[in-house]
Amino acid sequence: MKKILLTIILSSFIFTAWCQSNFKLGLRVSPNIGWSNPSSNGAESLGSKLGYSFGLFGDFHFADNYAFHTALYLTTFGGQIKYPSSAEVFDVNGSTNLGKTEANFSANYVEIPLALKLKTNEIGYITYYGLFGTSLAINYDAKADLSYTSENGGRNFSEDNSDFSDNINLFRAGLLVGLGLEYNVSGNTALVFGIHYNNGFTNIFDEKISRVDSDGNAILNESQDLKGQNNFLTFEIGVMF
Repeated sequence: MKKILLTIILSSFIFTAWCQSNFKLGLRVSPNIGWSNPSSNGAESLGSKLGYSFGLFGDFHFADNYAFHTALYLTTFGGQIKYPSSAEVFDVNGSTNLGKTEANFSANYVEIPLALKLKTNEIGYITYYGLFGTSLAINYDAKADLSYTSENGGRNFSEDNSDFSDNINLFRAGLLVGLGLEYNVSGNTALVFGIHYNNGFTNIFDEKISRVDSDGNAILNESQDLKGQNNFLTFEIGVMF
């Protein structure tokens, strides 16, 4: 079903492009650096994580120096977080241990940016641009390396490449800003380079974690929602036709 939906979206994107004489289509591949900002009590960020994005993008020009920018990308980004938890699900003896879980995760999305693109006139062979808008995304998979450290002398556990999909919200939205340039190679063909910043403003997590006391220690049988946003910086490399 997911493959059929992606095929329909992609076909509609290309058909719309063919119907527009002022439309430019391009291909892009972009490495990114992502990080999380958990806001729940006791949760913290442990650092950034490398990811990537690729797919089609297009500019609908409605004036000489203005365009509506959209795209269809498969985007992977993630982060490293630590949060209070109980290890009941890991404990082979069936007992509950309080402690901390560290998750080094990567989440996969179908991403559709919607932005206004402002462009200069061509200077030499180069056109500079800035864009501002939003990014909408749907999660379809997530993986994580998990490790648990007990606080009360219990056992410690770890699990690599664990399914993390149930811990990630289906929908993500973010603020999108960027700067870049288009280098004209010949005719309508141009190389595209840029830096785009995607600032998430919806909670990306869908997980219950342990509540903590005033000392930051997990409390048995009390839970809270894991809340936080994920941001990432992309380095755009593409070609426009």
